[in-house]
Order: sequence, then structure tokens, then C-alpha cells
Amino acid sequence: MSVASKDDKPKPLHLTHGTFAEDAACDWLLSKGFVIVARNIRYRFGEIDIIAKDKEILCFVEVRSRQNTQYGTPQASIRQQKQSRLIKAASLYLKQNYPRLPFCRFDVIAITGYDAAAKIEYIPNAFEMANEPRKRRGSPWQAY
Repeated sequence: MSVASKDDKPKPLHLTHGTFAEDAACDWLLSKGFVIVARNIRYRFGEIDIIAKDKEILCFVEVRSRQNTQYGTPQASIRQQKQSRLIKAASLYLKQNYPRLPFCRFDVIAITGYDAAAKIEYIPNAFEMANEPRKRRGSPWQAY
């Protein structure tokens, strides 16, 4: 199933839902005093949904959405591999745009539902780089 976009080309429903979720996340962040720096920063190995500033902290925000929680929460879908790709993309973004590294964190906005009554859950510091590599698969990333 698809929905027509503004240029009359059919847009897949999952992209329509993703756009709704990202727009809702940006609206929520703005209402809380965040400043949106960038959206949909793409690299060949991953994408950053939203980059926002919370006072002096640069936040890399991953937006996840689901219609309902029948098969788990939206945030539960951000597994180790996704975290690694996000951190790699954020590292490259910082290298390209900031000669002096700012304070940063990785946040998650989980949205359940695709309408005005959607539930939005904000998780600051959802994951970060660990000091020591984890024993499992040698990954240096630590999830909270």
C-alpha cells in the first residue's frame, strides 16, 4: 500500500509513517527547547535521523516508530549493530563539521501510533561508547 506524495508519485506507507514520526519527534524536541541542527544525515553505512542541540549538548537522535507494541516497543528495535552504525555516522559528522568536539549524547525518541494520539517517549543518553570493549563480539558500544 502506498500514499501519494506532493509530486504525485506513490510513496510507500512505511516511508510515510517514518516521515510522520520524524516530524512528530522534531515538533516534540522544539517544544522542549531543543534547536534542530540537521535532519536525515546519510552516509553509506548509516543515517542520523535528527541532530539537535539541548543547550550546549549536541544530541544525535534516533527516531523509531511502530503502530503498536504487539511485537515489542520501538526502542527495542535499536540493536547493537544499529547503535554501532549510528555512532560511526555521528563520528564522521563530527569530524566533518566540528574542529573542536562538543559534548554529545545519543538520544532515542520512540513513537507508538501514527496519528495525533501517538505516544512519544524520549530516552536521553540511550547508549554511548563504553570504556572497555564488551566481551560479546568485542563491540566497544554500551547500551543502557
